[in-house]
Formats: sequence, structure tokens, C-alpha cells
Amino acid sequence: MKENMLQFKKKLRNEPLLMVLVFTLLTIMTFLIIYPIARVVMETNGEIFSQLWTNVRWRNSLVNTVFITILSTLSSTIVAFIFAYTIARLDVPCKGLFRIVTLLPIVSPPFIVALSYILLFGKQGIITNHLLGIPLDIYGWTGLWAVQTISFFPYAYAVIYGVVKAASIQMEYAAYNLGATKWQVFTDVFLKLCRPGIAGGALVVAMSILADFGNPMIIGGNFSVLSTEAYAQMTGWFDIPAAAMLATTMLVPALSLFLINRLWVGKRSYVTVTGKDSSLQPYPIAAWVKWLLFSFCMFVSVVVVLVYGTLVYGAFTTTWGYDWSLTLDNMVYIVGKQQEITNSIVYAVCAAVGAALLSVLVAYLVQRKQFGLNKWMDFLAVLPGAIPGVFLSLGFAFAFGGDMFSLTGTSLIIILALMIWNLPTCYSANAAALQQIGPSIEEASTNLGATGIQTYFKVLLPLVRTSFISSMVLAFLRSVTCLSVVIFIYSLKTSVGTITIIGLLSNGQWGAASAVTITLIGIAISVLLLTKLAFRLGGKTFEI
Repeated sequence: MKENMLQFKKKLRNEPLLMVLVFTLLTIMTFLIIYPIARVVMETNGEIFSQLWTNVRWRNSLVNTVFITILSTLSSTIVAFIFAYTIARLDVPCKGLFRIVTLLPIVSPPFIVALSYILLFGKQGIITNHLLGIPLDIYGWTGLWAVQTISFFPYAYAVIYGVVKAASIQMEYAAYNLGATKWQVFTDVFLKLCRPGIAGGALVVAMSILADFGNPMIIGGNFSVLSTEAYAQMTGWFDIPAAAMLATTMLVPALSLFLINRLWVGKRSYVTVTGKDSSLQPYPIAAWVKWLLFSFCMFVSVVVVLVYGTLVYGAFTTTWGYDWSLTLDNMVYIVGKQQEITNSIVYAVCAAVGAALLSVLVAYLVQRKQFGLNKWMDFLAVLPGAIPGVFLSLGFAFAFGGDMFSLTGTSLIIILALMIWNLPTCYSANAAALQQIGPSIEEASTNLGATGIQTYFKVLLPLVRTSFISSMVLAFLRSVTCLSVVIFIYSLKTSVGTITIIGLLSNGQWGAASAVTITLIGIAISVLLLTKLAFRLGGKTFEI
């Protein structure tokens, strides 16, 4: 610590402008990240925390949160691994469909799966009521478990697929040559090579499920979790200390999972380099296993396609469950909600641009400049990744909704909250890109007479342009479909599309809710496809 302060003072004397920039960024990030967290914690006290165990409803919410997080994480990780293994290792048809299926939940509001499940399997559902005549009640933990599995397995797949793809085939052949059985090779070689990635994917999913708000609110029924209970205490009972306590309780496991992911999984290599094995094909597995895995992926894919197809159909239905005639009335309704959809787009664009610009500057300072507070700035940049959206929304409501910093009812408070929420995603992408650029490039630029600012804008930024745009697009996709971050800080004038969907569902307007949902999904997919096209025309590949 003493060395860091000496380094900071030395930099302050030698490069005052740099240190002014560092100090400004640290002040802004501390103000927008640490201050909201502190405000939520400050609203609690020891007495209210003691009631967490004596209040039956709160205790059940805590137990339910732990239970559904563990259960949904296990099932999501298993589904993700099967998809990753099938796509990366097996010679089967329909891989293009499987890849699309792993992308759709990422570019849509997480809670739309819950909406489709109700439309398909609810009391007035197409399958349960009209096809099978079964009065099935899908509300509760079973429905929530199924919905969260479908919603979040793509997040684990994104991590696991790269590990499965990079696992050394040559090591497996060596094991076979030594007399190992297929099962032994799978468990003792392949799974161990993939273990860091599987663990990393599971942690990402667990953090997402722990912070999930929309799905429990829509399909959870009486199965309350900490996020929905905090919302109920805040909006229904106006019990601010209780809401703050429940949100803080949710923050503890979220931070723990985040630290485990960063300190353990983040330091392990997912690639095993054992020689030139690119020409080797994966060792063939039994035909029945191959087609069993294919059938499983196809079943999940059909469910996902059915989920999104149901939304499209529901958007053109007169009255869901009663009048199945087709109509354009729901689409006309979108015109009446034009302001909310416009808000979603504008806020998402502003937040994405802000997060990308802030992240690339912070990444440059952390990676390229030693000023004594690099670790603190790095910590601030990734910390929002551990904060559940409901907690962040509550923090911004407390921090910037009072007399001292009153942003209540403004667009700025939503844009800032979404920007901070997306900061870790953009920062990770841009920091990784900068790590791939050798310092010799900057040295050459300096030797040719360029200043540090000229080198940054004319040399480094063009080199990280791909990661910068990719992170910005991903931040936009996340923001335009986000619910939890805005739930406590929107007003009538600043309401967004996801808030509109929740309101319509509460009023039983399924068709209108479906129409707004497919509009948001259409916007997200359009942006994604246009970005892919632009990258392809530029001779580059775009991935999220």
C-alpha cells in the first residue's frame, strides 16, 4: 500500500494531466458504484436483519432463493454442456439451428420465456387446455425452474463451448492407446480438461439466476424469492429498511460467487497445448449416445422455437385463451406505446456508448499506466458485475432520488444505471483486446514524435475497434431488454418497453404484451444482424 502511494505521488509530479484524468475517473466510478451500494446498506440495521430469520415470509424467500439458484444452475449447466459437446464434437445435422437456439434468449428479455410458458401451459394454454384438456397450474417453483433453465443455459454455453472446442483431442487418443475405455477417457481426461470452463459457466449462470427478477415475478406465484420480496416491500408496503435488508442479503451470495469466479476460474487456462492436433477428429462415440444427445438438443430447440413462435402468434390473437381469431389490434397498440419503445432504444444507445467509452479508457489506464491505484480502478470496473439488477436499481433510487442528488423522474438516472450495469461487460472485452497489443507499438509511436494522447486515439483505439464495437452492441442488447435495473427508478415519462410488458401482464393483456415483446426482440435482432453484416463487409467476424 505504501509503495502504491509513493508511485501515485511520483506520477502526480511527473504527469499531472494523467493523474487528473485518473482522479476524475476514480471519483466518478466511486460515486456511481460505491455510493449506491453504501446507500442501500445504510438503510438497514441490525434489528431488521435479525427479523430475516424470525419472519417466516422472509426466511422462506431466502430458502427459496438458495434452492432455485442451485437447482436451476445445475440444470442450465447440464443443458449447456450437452449443447456445447454436441455442436463442438459430434457430426450431426441442424447445428445451425442449435447455435441460433443458444443465441435467442440472450437477445430477448429474460422473462419472455415465462410469458410463453403461461401462454402454452397455463390454464388457458394452447397445449394444456386446448390440446390436452389438462388444467395444469405451472405457477410455482417447477414452472420457474423450467423457465430459468431455458432462459439462462445460453450464458453457460458461451463459456463451456470454447473450453470443449479447445480440449486436446490428442490427449484423448493417448489415453485410448494406453487401454482406457471410452467412459474412462470421458470422465478422467475430457471432463477434467473442461472442468474450469464448466465451473465458470455454472458461476455465470448462478449469478444470473440469483439476480433474476422478471421470471419469479411472472411465473413464481407464491414461490417468492429475495428479489421479488424486496420489490414487494418497496412498492407494496413502502418498507424501505426491509427492502434494503433483503436486497443486501441478496448481495452477499452474489459477491461471493463473483469473487470465486474471478479469483479461481479467472486464473485458470481453458486451453491445453499439447502439440499439433488440429488434424485429428474426435474419437467416435457410440451411435446411440450420439443420436441421444442430438435428440435432446433437438427437443430443447423445439421448445425454444415454440416459445418464440408462441409469442409471435400471441401478438396477433384477439383474446388469448378465448378468441383465437387473428387481428392487428395488438400491433396497433404498439403505436400507443411508441414513447416507451423509443425510450428503450434511446436509453440503451446512450448507456451502451457511455459504458463502451468509459470502459476502453479505464482499460487503457489499468493496462498501460502504472499509477499506484490500478487494482482499485480494476476492481471498480468489474464490481457492478456482482451486483444484482434489483439491488443496483434500489441503490440508484436511494442515492439519486433524494434532495442532495435528485435525478428522480429523469432519463439520466436510467441511463447512468444501465451504463454502470454494462461497464464490466465492456471493460472485460476491451481489457482483453488491449492485452493482445504489445507495448512496442506505443513505443514506436512515441519514438516517431507522437504524444500520449495522439498514440491513444490514432494507434490504440483503431486496434481495439472490433472489441469496442462488439462490447457496445452487447451492452445495447442487454439494456434494451433489461427490467430489473430500471424497476425502481422509472417514472411515467421515462417508462421503457420491459416495464410496459410487466404492466400488461398484470392486467391480463397477453396479446398486447406479446406484441411489445416481439417488437423489442425484433429491434435487438435487427441491430445484431446489421452489426454482423457490417463486420462481414469489413472482413471481420462479430461474436457476442
